[in-house]
Amino acid sequence: MVGLGGGSRRREVVRLMSDGERCYGRGDLAGAVDRYQRACALVQDAIHTEPWDADNAQQLGSMLYTLGEWLLQAEDYPAAVDALVAAEAAYERLGDPPGQLVADVVIRRARAHAAAGQPLSAIAEAQQAVTTCLALTAEHADPEDMIPAARVVALAAQVQLSIGGDPDVAVSAADWALRQYLAAFRRGGQFALPAVHAPAVRAAAATAFIVHAAAGRSELAQTARWFFTVAGGGPLPGGDLVERVAERQPTLAQALGVAGRPELADRLTAPATEVRILVPAMRCSPQLAPAYAKIMGDLLIAAPTWDELLFGLEAHALFAAASQQRVPTMRYQFGEFGLHWAAAVVNFGQRHAENDNVPAALDAAAWLSGIIGQLAPHAMAHPQVRFNALSLSQWQHGLYTAVGDTAAAAQVAAVITTLEAMPGS
Repeated sequence: MVGLGGGSRRREVVRLMSDGERCYGRGDLAGAVDRYQRACALVQDAIHTEPWDADNAQQLGSMLYTLGEWLLQAEDYPAAVDALVAAEAAYERLGDPPGQLVADVVIRRARAHAAAGQPLSAIAEAQQAVTTCLALTAEHADPEDMIPAARVVALAAQVQLSIGGDPDVAVSAADWALRQYLAAFRRGGQFALPAVHAPAVRAAAATAFIVHAAAGRSELAQTARWFFTVAGGGPLPGGDLVERVAERQPTLAQALGVAGRPELADRLTAPATEVRILVPAMRCSPQLAPAYAKIMGDLLIAAPTWDELLFGLEAHALFAAASQQRVPTMRYQFGEFGLHWAAAVVNFGQRHAENDNVPAALDAAAWLSGIIGQLAPHAMAHPQVRFNALSLSQWQHGLYTAVGDTAAAAQVAAVITTLEAMPGS
């Protein structure tokens, strides 16, 4: 370990990390988390006193990344997300942070959101991680150079299937990852998979098995079963998951067909066996994403329940991708596209609230806060934007009040007061 100023602080960090790893090794997650949190606090102190030392930021990012995984395993999802947000911030302090490290943090955060029942946040994080990795490996020819991307894409596949995303996209990501692992670790006629990569291969293989079995692609399902077994997996996911995907998780191509828009299916989807679209952001160019997202939002109004949820998730994913890519229309026409984004998000939240899925509804409410904040300048000039922003804020306030989050409700109440005080309200 480099940096950390004085020797006593450095020694204490090393001691706490060692203790934490020993605790983790014997199954004491609480002890492991406690030691790492204390060690992270010491490194954060070093950053405040020695902001010029980049080694401290690198060290903190690595420690918080590990802490985030342990908190995820402990099912403390809010703390896991906070740790991983802090990990990304630590890497950002490096000025030009290594893209793969950031992608690893973001996909771990996507897993935490998915486990917490927050699909909107999970899909946005998963696709950000995947597109970052694919950009980093665009010119790589060596199969071993693709391993970091394979890990991220494998986990993104698992995340997308678990949150109700398009099964065709989830299985394309899973199959893509498995192909990369096979290319990297095939030795003659053997698949010599190092143990460190087994969890990601199991995640991809389980996803591939569920989707291929649900779609009746028995040969591909058996191939996925083989990967799962080689990776040291136990029993494969049961038939209930296969049945759920088959009956309650439509593909976007299917939903567009039901909506009478087969031409959109031709433009925005691809057969799962083509292994081409790995996240929703890859359906079209970033510049076209807002327009297609708006269409998805329009289609959800008259769609059957499961199609409605998929259209809402897809609209959000495309808007989020365009926002992350800083597409000009998301800045200069946000008064229009922001309202459509908010409408898709609030509809998604309402449907989940009606089914007592509070975490997903609160996830939607959190996204609305950011969208409404960006709509504020437009609300001052356009009465319709102001009216819609006020309606959205009132829904948020009602949700936060219903779940007893008085602090969040008070923040939204302040936004409502501001909107109501605008001229012309």
